[in-house]
Amino acid sequence: MKIALVPMAAKPYHAGHDGLVRIASNENDEVQLFVSTSDRARRGEIKISGSVMEEIWRRYIEPTLPSNVTLIYGGVPVSEVYKTLENAEMEGSPDTFVIYSDDVDILKYTDEKLRKSAPTLFSNGQIERRGISRSETVQVSGTEMRKFIEDNDIVAFVALLPPSIQKHGREIFNMLQDEIVGEAVLRRYVKTLLENKI
Repeated sequence: MKIALVPMAAKPYHAGHDGLVRIASNENDEVQLFVSTSDRARRGEIKISGSVMEEIWRRYIEPTLPSNVTLIYGGVPVSEVYKTLENAEMEGSPDTFVIYSDDVDILKYTDEKLRKSAPTLFSNGQIERRGISRSETVQVSGTEMRKFIEDNDIVAFVALLPPSIQKHGREIFNMLQDEIVGEAVLRRYVKTLLENKI
């Protein structure tokens, strides 16, 4: 059996992510999709709540995925890939595992790291890597999607969601933006309290 291992933070999930998942689905018997449920908070960018994103996954995205895709929530997706390979190594799996990621992140899966995690699988050629460039899917990045949310640009945001969930684009946008608005209100309130020493 050929099994795709697909790690992603996907905050938020966009058409490029969806294209990668569908390529993996078409090229493999089974896809294990590892999804982060932690918050994404980086300096200079809006925060994306892991719990809100998980709700979006479960409500809107999961029902639209190909039938050979299994979602695995939580943990650190890249670490989960290595754990899966280590378990397959211990079990003496006859399967072939193909790691999917974008064409930059796939370079993090070095021969040295893979050999260390699963030496027999690696030496038998049972571990492959497949970097997917944006030219193979859709030209979009998570940074762009987060900027659309921050700028209240619902049209651009919805246009770059996977086609299968675009009909729910407004609800998804509102769920992500509500989290930001709530956080901004709380920050202003705390700042006012501190400035006025209330």
